[in-house]
Amino acid sequence: MIKLSKESLKLLRRCLKNHNPSLIPLIESRDHDNYTVGLYNELREIVGDELVAKGFQSNWEPTEYGMELENLIDEIGRLFM
Repeated sequence: MIKLSKESLKLLRRCLKNHNPSLIPLIESRDHDNYTVGLYNELREIVGDELVAKGFQSNWEPTEYGMELENLIDEIGRLFM
């Protein structure tokens, strides 16, 4: 399973459910050979899509949900640095 906190993993699943549900089994897999920089970047892009779709107020200030998504993007990025 991808090494994220329980809360972050739940948020990532929500993003994947909305944008690419086929990746959910992959992030829950114990086969870490599938966890490439490319996968992590794809996950960050999907979370970014969710951020753009649902994470901003009308004045483009991030909502609380948007800030959670921004933190998740950073957390995923730290997995491959």
